[in-house]
Amino acid sequence: MYRIPVTGDIVRYRGKQGLHAVRAAIVTADVTTLDPRGVEVGAVPALDDAFHVHLWVFTPGQLGGFHEFNIPPGEDPGTWHWPVATG
Repeated sequence: MYRIPVTGDIVRYRGKQGLHAVRAAIVTADVTTLDPRGVEVGAVPALDDAFHVHLWVFTPGQLGGFHEFNIPPGEDPGTWHWPVATG
């Protein structure tokens, strides 16, 4: 199925709104790097399991990107998946 993602991995994120565009994203936290104190004080959401991640999603717009939290793997809107090698 899926390899467990780790902080720093590049993945693809399918947006939840609009055209459900697929964008490049980087994993900013996984179950091994998430600070439990940050979760306890409400500074960052918890992760549901080892395949859920927090992401920074890159966009071509002026802002450059946005955060997404506790994102599961998959192909549906609001999920991440591994880039597919071509060629």
